[in-house]
Amino acid sequence: MKTKRLARTASRLPRRGHVLVTVSVVDENGFTSQYETVEVPVGALREGVAAIHLAAVDAADEADSRSA
Repeated sequence: MKTKRLARTASRLPRRGHVLVTVSVVDENGFTSQYETVEVPVGALREGVAAIHLAAVDAADEADSRSA
């Protein structure tokens, strides 16, 4: 007896060493922009997140120095 195999749905998997990333941005006015899901290498994602983190820390330090 043959078994019925289910067809794969619309799921998408990244290649080895890559990740699927969707970027959402909220601006200072509260507007949200969501960008298309892209496939990027893991290393590029780590570098991008590190750069965003460093920029946020610098902006927070700058805001603190202005308020003091």
